[in-house]
Amino acid sequence: MNKIVLSMAFFSSLLFAGGDIAPAVEEPVVEEVSTWDFELSPYLAMSSITGNSGVVTAAAPLDLPFDDILDALEFGVAAHFEAHHANGWGLWIDYNYVSLGGTGDIPIPGTLRVLKEVDIKQAVFEGYGMYRQQLENGTFDYMAGVRRWNLKLNATLDTPDLRETQNDWIDFVVGARWTTNLSENWKFYVRGDIGGGASDFTATAAGGVRYVINEWLDFDVQYKALWVDYETGTLNTPDYFSYDTLSQGSIIGLNFKF
Repeated sequence: MNKIVLSMAFFSSLLFAGGDIAPAVEEPVVEEVSTWDFELSPYLAMSSITGNSGVVTAAAPLDLPFDDILDALEFGVAAHFEAHHANGWGLWIDYNYVSLGGTGDIPIPGTLRVLKEVDIKQAVFEGYGMYRQQLENGTFDYMAGVRRWNLKLNATLDTPDLRETQNDWIDFVVGARWTTNLSENWKFYVRGDIGGGASDFTATAAGGVRYVINEWLDFDVQYKALWVDYETGTLNTPDYFSYDTLSQGSIIGLNFKF
């Protein structure tokens, strides 16, 4: 009996000690791979605005070069965000806000009148769903969503006349972007969209290059043009407002990838 007990104790000690009779099995280490890729891009838009705009009365020519916008700039913020899933679906968000102000005798193009004081706040928000198609040497993105405008204007003219308006409208937009690899570090892309809704027409055309600095940072340079043709209210009444403009210029930004 004692021999049986001793034998059982001996074999048990071998098993629990991880001896040759029962070797420990190591489980393989599985690395978790994220199914999402994200990009966040703060940017500077060096844009000019041309076209026609009217508050209460018929539209007058509007011409704001970037130099004038920069001189009148009070505050501005602009950022772009994208999220891409491994299955191809993704999200695109872009926000651009600028606040302009000026005093003095500012001529109104096409008229003999001048502005004594003007305050303009403009915000453009874009939110799109995306689907990415992988190409042999790049990608093709299909996009659909909304572009929302918020525009507030307060203007004091050379006579006791205050013009003020605040308008908020949404347009539905469809578009696409093509990206191709020029080299290991350089990428070229073009994109465009078109839509309408509250406005009669809106569209974007843009093209640029991106330099891959490392796995988490790119440098981006592009040229972008944004059109909108919006009108609301009845001419010569306080609720009338029209905004038929083209904003265009260079954009530079940093693209953080995570």
